[in-house]
Amino acid sequence: MDWSKNLQQFQDFVLFKFPQPPYFLLSIGLLISLLCGLPFAITLQKRVQDWMKNHSSSTLPRWAKLQLLIPFIGTAIGVCIAFASLLEIFGLPTLPAYLISLLSTILAASWIWSEIGHLLGRRLLRSYLAQSAKLSHQR
Repeated sequence: MDWSKNLQQFQDFVLFKFPQPPYFLLSIGLLISLLCGLPFAITLQKRVQDWMKNHSSSTLPRWAKLQLLIPFIGTAIGVCIAFASLLEIFGLPTLPAYLISLLSTILAASWIWSEIGHLLGRRLLRSYLAQSAKLSHQR
């Protein structure tokens, strides 16, 4: 078995570059991010307004969390494609560009999702405390 030939094939696979920069993929990634980001922002805004009106955690059932998660994942996928395309435009080979993009997008998206959860949890806690303070002052 010729290891140098296999190593050369692996190196060619890893360092493969498309002949033209992926401007089309960049525009597709940005379009996906925009088309998924708008429903995410609108849904998130509606859920926060529902919480403010009802002061109840039951206004965000499991299906509502899914309504938030699906556009969020779509936005993350669009960002991943756009970032990988940008890395390729700046000269990185295809496979390393997508690996770097995927890793950074997963890390950033998980951090953003957890921060949104913490912010909504704090807002919900504050609304409960404000509601209980109003009730205790009324007695």
